[in-house]
Amino acid sequence: MKSINQYFDFFYSLERTGMKYDLTNIRKLCRAMGNPQNSFKSIHIAGTNGKGATASFAASVLMEHGVKTGLFTSPHVLSFNERIRVDGKQIPTAYVKRFLDEHSALIKRIKPSFFEVNTAMAFRYFADKKVEAAVIECGLGGRLDSTNIIKPEVSVITPIGMDHMQFLGNTIKKIALEKIGIYKPGVKVIVSDSSKELKPIFFRSIKKKDIVYLNDVIKISSLQVNKGGLDFLLKDKHDTIKLNSPLLGSYQPVNAAAAYLAVNEFCRKMALPLDLTAFKKGIQNVKKNSGYFGRLDIMTIKGKRFIFDVSHNAHGISQTVKSLSKLGIKPGVVVFGIMGDKDYQSALKEVLKLKSEFIFTKPEYTRALDPCILTAEAMKMKPTNKYMITENAKEVLNVLKLSKTKTVLITGSFFLVSDMLKGLGIKRLP
Repeated sequence: MKSINQYFDFFYSLERTGMKYDLTNIRKLCRAMGNPQNSFKSIHIAGTNGKGATASFAASVLMEHGVKTGLFTSPHVLSFNERIRVDGKQIPTAYVKRFLDEHSALIKRIKPSFFEVNTAMAFRYFADKKVEAAVIECGLGGRLDSTNIIKPEVSVITPIGMDHMQFLGNTIKKIALEKIGIYKPGVKVIVSDSSKELKPIFFRSIKKKDIVYLNDVIKISSLQVNKGGLDFLLKDKHDTIKLNSPLLGSYQPVNAAAAYLAVNEFCRKMALPLDLTAFKKGIQNVKKNSGYFGRLDIMTIKGKRFIFDVSHNAHGISQTVKSLSKLGIKPGVVVFGIMGDKDYQSALKEVLKLKSEFIFTKPEYTRALDPCILTAEAMKMKPTNKYMITENAKEVLNVLKLSKTKTVLITGSFFLVSDMLKGLGIKRLP
């Protein structure tokens, strides 16, 4: 392979080999690479919604403490390199090429999936860069997720919803048990999910001395939006901490609180005092430090205000709709596209709570749902709304050029947000 496009074509082709939902391949890959995952301390994060924000907050706070920090998240928005970072800097393309060259024979022999190779690459990169801490986000589930070969200093389970049911189970309790599968006895687990239905499952599955149930130890109050972002208070038995975050969702304080508890436990085990000034800076500088993007991110482009939101399941979209209401934002147009293997009916039901015009479209990805199906479902749910069907982001943008609306929400998929950003000429995340 010579060009970087050839490297990435090969890399992405591994996704089409199919999902291998077990730990066999990742163990083989990492064993052949010297088990790099044993070279660094880590924080492990599972859940359905809030994983990326919690991971980004935690990484940002560690960076503000002067800790050399790796961050592994997925999926990406504009480029693969966003997934793997050290102290906020993306993995260099040259490293990706070198890694694939060095391990091509191994990859061809084991036949791992894209995410398995992605995970092994992250572990190897963090080991090579000699990070002092790595914040690792699960890709899918927890128990059999490729990341679950690490033994972290602390784990986090964020809010759980119905997603990836074909792999994790068709009930919220079955999905919760898969997420809880990251738990390792003797390692504290921060649980930021607040579902009354799931609370007994957490306390049955995790030893009492190992579980920290966020709602029992942290109080969140005084949410207020201003030009600088979202102001809020976290209160535990020791401190009341006034924080400002650039992330606008009304659900983000919960993610910040989970990061606070996780970093506090990590620092305790590392005999590193938690510095509240550094913690505050970590929350405030989360975008700069981690590159976090895609949850209610607002950009004004060509005279229109675009709201980019990568929510891709009913729970996430419900939170987005509630947050828009609290922020007083009323999108004139909603652009919606989603993957066909998602529970699109439930997601659609949530997005249709917005009093907007709707453009249904198809992200440029093999699993994307036909927008005609979305329209047919929407007509059953809200027949009086105004709907339009487009084939892709390019057609959406042509329609928007003629629209007088000033505020556009784009949601339903990472892939849709990516397509729209590229169509608008955005090559790098802000």
